[in-house]
Parts: sequence; structure tokens; C-alpha cells
Amino acid sequence: MKKSLIYLGISIFVFIFGQIYEYFSHGVYSSYMMFAFLIPFIGLFIPSLLNNLILKRKITDNVTLPWKCGIATLTVGSIYKGILEIYGTSGTFEQVYLIIGSLLCIIATIVLITARVNKDQNC
Repeated sequence: MKKSLIYLGISIFVFIFGQIYEYFSHGVYSSYMMFAFLIPFIGLFIPSLLNNLILKRKITDNVTLPWKCGIATLTVGSIYKGILEIYGTSGTFEQVYLIIGSLLCIIATIVLITARVNKDQNC
């Protein structure tokens, strides 16, 4: 449950950061910045909460590390895209954040599936 509260705190921090940044942006808003908090909320807090309350499974660090890195990359990429939109320009790294973050989440999902298959075969 402690990790779930940490993930909720990260989501709240990203939300407050986005609100403060947009407050000082002189009326210019970006949906990437406003909704960046949803990435750690949906990607970290909700699964952790469901695992703690319903499934109660121990998931290894081999799975959680790439997943957390993927969620962090997607969150930072969303904030970066929001900053660029507020500033009124574009960059070349927006696609890189999306690709790398998605790949890390896909790798974590594949590792989780293969770990369960191997575990079932050994029983």
C-alpha cells in the first residue's frame, strides 16, 4: 500500500506542476501539460492499488523497472510536449519519448507474460 501512496503522490506532484506552469504561461494552455498527471495515475497508481487490494501478487523487479521507466518517459515526454506547445514551437524529441516509453511498457508486459508462462510450466 505504501507504493500506491507514493504513486499517488507522484501523480499529484505532476498535476500541481502542470497547473503552476500553466498559471504562469499567460493564458496559454496545453492538453499535454494539463493531462500529464493521468499517465502515472493510470499507469502506476491504479495497477498498484488493484494489485494490493484484489490480486495481492508479488511482481518482480524485472517487470516493474521497465514499466516504471516507460511510464516516467511517457510522463516527461508529455510535459516536454506541453512546454513546447505553450512556448509556441515544436521539437524533434516528442516522437522519441513516445517510442521509447511505449517500447519499455511493451517490454515489461512481455516479461510479465513470459514469467507467468514459465512459472506455470515449472509447477
